[in-house]
Amino acid sequence: MLKYLFVLLSIFSIHAHAAPIRIASDIWCPYICDNQTGYVVELTRRAFEIQGQPVEFQIFPYKRALIELQRNNIDAVLALTSSAIVENQLINADVIVGYNSNDFYTLVDSNETFEQITDLNNTQQAAIVTGYHYGVELDAWFGAHPNTYFASGRDPLAMNIIRLVKGRHSVIIDNKNVIEYTASQLNLTQQLRYAGTIGKPVPLYVGFNPHNKAYAVTFTNGIEMLKANGEYQQIMSKYKILPALTSDEARHKNLQKFLPIFN
Repeated sequence: MLKYLFVLLSIFSIHAHAAPIRIASDIWCPYICDNQTGYVVELTRRAFEIQGQPVEFQIFPYKRALIELQRNNIDAVLALTSSAIVENQLINADVIVGYNSNDFYTLVDSNETFEQITDLNNTQQAAIVTGYHYGVELDAWFGAHPNTYFASGRDPLAMNIIRLVKGRHSVIIDNKNVIEYTASQLNLTQQLRYAGTIGKPVPLYVGFNPHNKAYAVTFTNGIEMLKANGEYQQIMSKYKILPALTSDEARHKNLQKFLPIFN
């Protein structure tokens, strides 16, 4: 009994002094938000914390997050497609944390619809986020049309929405939940219109640094533990009603900083 107690105490001591796992992503609310909120952030944090592993989150633009991971400055990047994980030679824990879709939004007075890629041929200018993958065919279309606008920075989708409202673009492409959440924080929801979706939803995963394969295993185990104790469903249920609860003043004020740029 004393031997087993010593082993348990040793394990506890190791976890208590464990260096935090460094996880990064750009802002993609309601999946990944400021102030360490968003359902993917909460699930990931709790998956590690429930096993005694501290977590440190950082907000980086998408492309920089991948660069910092390649430099071993961070250990994981949230919400990646399987193709992005393979392309960057990362470890996939094979736990789906959400789905991405290519949803198209225009201004309310537009009558454009988007159901297939050829529908883009008649639009004035499309705006996307630099570094993201929208599928082979859409990526090829964006690359072949120099008038495509690639937004970057800390909150590129917010800038695309504002530029759309200001008449700089005719359509923006991103995930429907993310567009509607960000537009609500900018008080611009009533000016946007859902114009269609091209392609099927794509699963999203957490991509781990190949030098720390054990973190992927820990994450998988943690998610199973959260499902077993009910926390997983609690977090998911909390964010299902996110639009009714999102009065995050810090997020709102941060997005308002973009507005003077376009006045």
